[in-house]
Amino acid sequence: MCLGAIALLRAIEEQDGVRVGILDDGRAVGLSFVPNAQVGDHLLIHLGVPVEVLDAETARAALQLRAEGRRLADRTTIVARQGGSSLRQEEGEES
Repeated sequence: MCLGAIALLRAIEEQDGVRVGILDDGRAVGLSFVPNAQVGDHLLIHLGVPVEVLDAETARAALQLRAEGRRLADRTTIVARQGGSSLRQEEGEES
């Protein structure tokens, strides 16, 4: 399974007759698959290609879920390194 990245579209340029977006991390991407994208939109990027324009609330919720997932993964790694078998043990609960 592949998770797409979410990026903010900072600028739009035309390069050799192609509409190109500049993302918040500085990457340039073609906008052929998202012709209605506008500066300030959040884009779902799959394999380096913007495939969908996300509304601000959807983008915010997705980014928040990913941050929570990273925190859980980090905690699980800590528990595994300490010889624990579950996240509950790290939080002080018995399994």
